[in-house]
Amino acid sequence: MNLSGKVALITGAAQGLGKAFSETLLSKGAKVCLADIKVQEGQITTDALRKKFGNDTAFFIKCDVTSEKEFANVFQAIKSRYGRLDILVNNAGIVDEKNWRKLIEINLLSVMQGTQLGIETMSKEHGGNGGVIINVSSTAGLQPVFITPAYCASKFGVVGYTRSLADNLIHIRNGLRFCCLCPAFTDTDIIKFSENATVSTIELSKKIIQSVGINKVSSVAEGFMELVTDENSNGAVMTVTARDGIQYKYLPKSKL
Repeated sequence: MNLSGKVALITGAAQGLGKAFSETLLSKGAKVCLADIKVQEGQITTDALRKKFGNDTAFFIKCDVTSEKEFANVFQAIKSRYGRLDILVNNAGIVDEKNWRKLIEINLLSVMQGTQLGIETMSKEHGGNGGVIINVSSTAGLQPVFITPAYCASKFGVVGYTRSLADNLIHIRNGLRFCCLCPAFTDTDIIKFSENATVSTIELSKKIIQSVGINKVSSVAEGFMELVTDENSNGAVMTVTARDGIQYKYLPKSKL
């Protein structure tokens, strides 16, 4: 997939992985809409990227991904500004075991909502150009993690949902690909615990992180770009870990 002139939407793009994905896509000639509920951080990130890559290459829009109206408005803004959408990255997520309903709403339901909006916008059936939808899950979506059961449930859901869509021949015929990116612990704010942290046992969590290791953001971005650019990646589930790097836990049949 040649990224020059392509248009991407990334949720949770103000910082962390979303920010890294945005910069990587821009460096390859794509244009990016950065969406996040964090307005100040999002605007600072976007201003820095526009300064580096050009004023028309990126723009920021506030979006609470749990609001159907706000999420739909983002897609309309992209179509108005660039006339197309080729890459959707459902990246926004939280870890909050105490507020598990909110966690499910952000980590799973918003991914489903965003994906459906992406299908409506990108499918050739609806006048789009096709494209790829990357749903960000976690290695916690592939194996049990007893200290974060709600988080685990949400990420298992993302994997199952994404793979199921990828098997739909109608979507394939309409030029759509669906991939799942499953990084392990990564050097972002999501693993920086505080006194108000809501994982079950903070000290135990830190010990688990130390034993597994922490990904560099750049390593996850490398895996992300592999999924985006590989035209045969529909249905792929990729893990990125500090110990084993990039691996595929599931590959489409065409690549076996």
